[in-house]
Amino acid sequence: MHRLLIFVLLCGVLRVAAQQEPQFTQYMYNKGMANPAYAGSNDALEIQALFRSQYVGQSAKAISSQYLGFNMPIYRINSGIGLSVINDFAGLQRSTYVSVQYNYRKQFKWGKLAAGIGAGLIQTGLQGGELRSPDGNYDGGTNHNDDNLPASTMQAMAADVSAGLFLNNENWFAGVSGNHLVPATARFDKASKFYFAQTVTFSGGYTFNINKKFAMMPSANVKTDFKKVQADLALNLTVFRNFLTGIAFRGYDGNSIDALAVFAGFTIKGIRIVYSYDANLSGLRKFNSGSHEVSAAYILPLKRRVEQGFYYYNPRFL
Repeated sequence: MHRLLIFVLLCGVLRVAAQQEPQFTQYMYNKGMANPAYAGSNDALEIQALFRSQYVGQSAKAISSQYLGFNMPIYRINSGIGLSVINDFAGLQRSTYVSVQYNYRKQFKWGKLAAGIGAGLIQTGLQGGELRSPDGNYDGGTNHNDDNLPASTMQAMAADVSAGLFLNNENWFAGVSGNHLVPATARFDKASKFYFAQTVTFSGGYTFNINKKFAMMPSANVKTDFKKVQADLALNLTVFRNFLTGIAFRGYDGNSIDALAVFAGFTIKGIRIVYSYDANLSGLRKFNSGSHEVSAAYILPLKRRVEQGFYYYNPRFL
C-alpha cells in the first residue's frame, strides 16, 4: 500500500507539486537552511550538519533528511556568504537542494539588517523499479503494465532561486524568506514533471537573560506554500551557558497538529551538539515511534577589523 500510494502521488498525473519543504525541528539552531539572508549574521564562521529521521517505523522507506551548511561574514564589503545542501528522502523519491548564498548587511543602532539571495539546483529522482501496480507482472523483472509508470529510476534537475531578509542583534532575530521563487520544474520525460511549490517562511525568537546562569528563548517558525500552513513554537533554555534543553510544539489546529518535541544538547569551545525527539500527535501516531533529529555545529567567532588611529608625539603639549 505504501508503494502504491507513492505511485498515485508521484506518477498518476502529468504534473505534481511538492506540497511542503523538508521538515526540521531545530530551525532555531540552523537558521541558514531556509533563509539566504542569515549568512554571516552570527559574526562567525559556522559549519553545520544535521540528520533527521521522521516517522520511524512507519515503513521501510521512511522520511529522512540531511543538511550541511557553511556561512561567514565578509566585513570588508558588508556582506555574508554561505552554502546550503539539503538531501531529502520521502518514500521512493529523493530530492537534493544545493544553494550558494550571498547577502548585503547593514548595521543600525538597534542591530543588523541583511538582504540575501540564494541560487542553485534541485536534483530529484524516483525509484520507478520499486513501484508496484495492481496489474503489474514482477516475476523475474519489472513490468507495471502501465505506460505512465517508469520501470527504472528516473532523475531530473531544475534551477532554484531563493531570497530573504534577516534582522538580528544580541537578543533577538527575525526573518522572512521565499524559496523556489522562479518556478522550479524537474522534467523526468516529455510526459512527466515534478513541480516544487513556492514556499514562504517566517521565523523569529527573543532571548531573555534571566541571570548569569540561565537564558530563555521563545521562538516561532511558520511556513506556507499558499495552500497549507504549518507552525512551530519552541521554548529553549541555556543552563550554565553550556547546557541546552527545551520543548517545542508543531501545529495550530486539529488539522495541523503533528508533534511535541524535546531538546537536549551542549555547547563548549565553539562546538554545539543538539538532539531532539518528536513524539507524534497526529493520526499517524499509532503507526510510528516518533522522529529523531541531531545536529552538530562548529562556530568560530570573527571580529571586525578596526582601523587604528595614528598618534603623533609632540613634547610641546605635555
